[in-house]
Amino acid sequence: MRLICYTGYRANDFIIGLTDISPTVRTPTLWHYDVYGQWPGVVDEGATVHLRCADSLPPRRYVIVQLPHTNYLNFCELQVFVRRTYL
Repeated sequence: MRLICYTGYRANDFIIGLTDISPTVRTPTLWHYDVYGQWPGVVDEGATVHLRCADSLPPRRYVIVQLPHTNYLNFCELQVFVRRTYL
């Protein structure tokens, strides 16, 4: 999975997780899902960042974007690309 995030200033250290449990069934709680990546530090305002997750991780249905230290997350657009493998 590759994540591209067009960010605002409230995206520092964001965490990407995946789960098969709908957020309407259980609200995502920090670190209680499969963590697929974390942006290591400051994201400049208006920056476009790319976060590549390991190809060997199993697929999930829902993408979770959270911050470890604040309740406010700000981004304009989130794109998720999945590499398909065929047997």
